[in-house]
Amino acid sequence: MLSTKFIKDIAPRIYKFEKRFELIEKNFGFPSFDPREKGYLALKKTIIGQQLSVASAAAIWRRFIDANISDKEILNNQADTQLKDLGLSRQKISYLKSLAESSLDFDELEVMENEEIINVLTNIKGIGLWTAEIYSIFSLRRLDIFPAGDLALQEASKHLLVLESRPSEKEMRKIAKRWVPYRSICAIILWHFYRNLKSRESTLW
Repeated sequence: MLSTKFIKDIAPRIYKFEKRFELIEKNFGFPSFDPREKGYLALKKTIIGQQLSVASAAAIWRRFIDANISDKEILNNQADTQLKDLGLSRQKISYLKSLAESSLDFDELEVMENEEIINVLTNIKGIGLWTAEIYSIFSLRRLDIFPAGDLALQEASKHLLVLESRPSEKEMRKIAKRWVPYRSICAIILWHFYRNLKSRESTLW
């Protein structure tokens, strides 16, 4: 199961098939792994926070929790005006309705294979591939998931692997195949690298 200690323990194995990852440790140390809550509430939070800044997402989420709106009110359209007043778009309200209607079995998700989890989650309106992959890594702590459509991961890979341009999602998935079975760990290390690059405006060399 993913944890900060596990990343440190497994890192030497990763360096064997992608030596450049070791440069990140030497320059920036190890990343910490901060797991997130899981289950129904976690997916609600993810949907509400989509395409928003961290601060805006947190503010709307606090208002949503304080409002204590039930699924029944959401499904019966009783809370539409209230949800809009909280800052939710019509689209996000429709996504919350879809999630409420889905009757997801979160215990069952825990024992599914990665591909099954992704398929189940992305069949719910409002949960795209990236969201399903992020949930799998940070809530379910799966070891071998790589959100190839994530721009930060693409940009970090460009710098780390000295590529001429930022890889596309398709190219990124191809590159990440050589990081099996620890693609989640590689993603966490790359996010760590990206944050340091942005904050320090530095390079590995």
